[in-house]
Amino acid sequence: MANLIMTKVKGQNFDKNTKAKIYAFLEKFTTDETSAGLHIEKMNQAVDSRARTARVDQSLRAVLYLLEPVGGERTYVYAGTWEHDEAIERARTRTFRTNPVSGVAELVDMSIEAPSIDYTPAPPQASGVGSVTEATESTTQQSVPLLESLNYSVSSLTEVFGFSDELATRAFAQLTEDALLEFAASLENDWQGAVLLDMAVGKSISDIKADLQIDDEYVSLDDQKSEDDKLVAALQHPAARMQFTLVDNNDELRRVIEGGDFGAWRVFLHPEQRRYADPTKPYNGPFRLSGGAGTGKTVVLLHRARNLAKQNPNARIVLTTFTRALSGNLERDLERLDPDVPIASELGQPGIRVLGIDQIAAAVRSRNGSFSEAAIDVLGYRVESTFRPGRNQDGWGEAIAEVAPDLPPAIANKAFFEAEYLQVILPNALTEEADYLRVRRPGRGVALDRKKRMLVWSVVERYRKNSKLEGRVSFAEIAMIAAQCAEQSGESRFADHLLIDEGQDLSAAHWKLMRALVPEGQNDLFIAEDTHQRIYGQHVVLSRYGINIVGRSRRLTLNYRTTEQNLRYALSILEGGEYVDAENGEETIGGYRSSRLGPEPRLVKASSTPELLSSTAECVQNWLDEGVKPETIAVLAHRNDDLVAISEGLAQRGIPATVLKSASLTGERPVVLTMHTAKGMEFSRVILYDISEGTYPPSWATSDVAPEDVADVELRFRSLLYVAASRARDELVVSFVRHLSKIIAGALRLP
Repeated sequence: MANLIMTKVKGQNFDKNTKAKIYAFLEKFTTDETSAGLHIEKMNQAVDSRARTARVDQSLRAVLYLLEPVGGERTYVYAGTWEHDEAIERARTRTFRTNPVSGVAELVDMSIEAPSIDYTPAPPQASGVGSVTEATESTTQQSVPLLESLNYSVSSLTEVFGFSDELATRAFAQLTEDALLEFAASLENDWQGAVLLDMAVGKSISDIKADLQIDDEYVSLDDQKSEDDKLVAALQHPAARMQFTLVDNNDELRRVIEGGDFGAWRVFLHPEQRRYADPTKPYNGPFRLSGGAGTGKTVVLLHRARNLAKQNPNARIVLTTFTRALSGNLERDLERLDPDVPIASELGQPGIRVLGIDQIAAAVRSRNGSFSEAAIDVLGYRVESTFRPGRNQDGWGEAIAEVAPDLPPAIANKAFFEAEYLQVILPNALTEEADYLRVRRPGRGVALDRKKRMLVWSVVERYRKNSKLEGRVSFAEIAMIAAQCAEQSGESRFADHLLIDEGQDLSAAHWKLMRALVPEGQNDLFIAEDTHQRIYGQHVVLSRYGINIVGRSRRLTLNYRTTEQNLRYALSILEGGEYVDAENGEETIGGYRSSRLGPEPRLVKASSTPELLSSTAECVQNWLDEGVKPETIAVLAHRNDDLVAISEGLAQRGIPATVLKSASLTGERPVVLTMHTAKGMEFSRVILYDISEGTYPPSWATSDVAPEDVADVELRFRSLLYVAASRARDELVVSFVRHLSKIIAGALRLP
């Protein structure tokens, strides 16, 4: 039986029936490629003697390339299914080869004629060309090609990466960023598009080569090998694996065929993603992978978890994230990635255990007999098994009113006490006033003298007394006590490898638990996070909790989810905010780019709420009329109270919709959900509902907050809008009543 290599090919958007036919053909092909019913035909007068076509049905044919390495297995490269005549033409005119410079396997259209334009570098100018953003505004204002303005040369493409003269000339003929991105998206080989996307944001040649792992090691192939042997080796190049993958069985084949664009992450990884997903080159301590929404951080975690399990089937691997709903999505996607991956039945067992962060703490509590006693070291009293979990913010209002109703305004609010408790008192396991009077409070905006600290501690004591009397324990307290239990469990702890998604939302107590769950060592902690997506809690510096990532932190910048147009708008929402990362360093929004193009986001203005509902319904109906799948359309609101109103408003206008309360897709209707719920999800079309001045952010958000903390609250609302906008893959609409929210006044102007 021959090997089958699947190729990610543009223009393969088939309906369900056609996908079934393609799968049936390929299943039959992998069983016996010599079957007469396949009608495999060698091309006459083809530029590549390896080219073949085969019959899928009466009107469709598959394009294949046959590789016959010396002493190896016959290998067919499947290069897509097309209408009969187009398939014949593609097989005749395209060659499958090893790029002579980069060593990457590639498909090359030999019918493309040399461009009529003869590119020559523009003469030097007295002043700079300007920013990339300025270059996109008008081709009439930009006479210097974008790549030249960024100080690249044609030889950068031809001599370093192996672009043909024709492709390099075309690339240097693009005057604007948009034009270059559109050209990159049209290229047949993904790795070449990736080179141009990196150049568009000014990345250095050495960094581009490093990201794609283009190195002399791959170019210096044994000259004694046959061309087919070289091609088989070139298919294993990390840059080639963005586009080509070996299919081992029919289940994997079906997933590739049916997955489509939304499922490409399961199979095709960027070399940079593949590097971080590979545990065979271990990190000597915690590793942090940052990156904007849609850059594939979660994808890396899923692949890395599977690879760790393959490397050592007895390893105890824990994959966690901020909420139970998000952990459910992780478990679902892990199953989609590899149905055979070993799943652990409980925490501490071999295999992969997928849990929300508070589920982990609850699991430690339920199976650890010393939990009640460990609570004494954290809270000063036992927490019995009958104590019920509660929200972290519960109980503070009552404690303030009972003990210190005349507190200074800066600290006379629940928000201050919740933050002080989560960031200072709980992670330091403070149980005595004397300890609180001495403890450092880094990162806390409100300064406290001795007298104020004593007042604060009196409220904390009352809060804890009330909690004990009521049999209540907060989720953060459970996490901190669980960390204490894990530290006392010995060297083995509960896991060998811990992978954390959405790390930016974890509290200090969570990080104490994460550090305690796994012993320090190689590949112990792998953290995926994006500071710009912090919508819960306060900023945390990891080194304060025993997690040192200095020198082990990298950033992903290529967006796979949303279009370049939507990405620009989402990022522009962040402008005006000051963000710091997990090590207190500045976090910028520069360098991000998308591999996809689409329409510009739209602003929709209404004069009233009923008109806003009507415009929302009209927008959804237009998408439905265009044939967009209903379940891929989402209306995102920032208030829970709006969900029913939006759903009923759509229903009254003839559009039944589903209100989602958790991050899981159900049914075949458009969905209505909050921006918080949408975290971790993606949709084809998204409407951000009622982003109006006076309603976003709501006035109550800062009414009970210390003045020193107002900026951080506003930052989280800015981040929430960024999260919501970045859920859109293809089209984004921002709706508002009368005036757009001032929080995004700095965002790009939209039509």
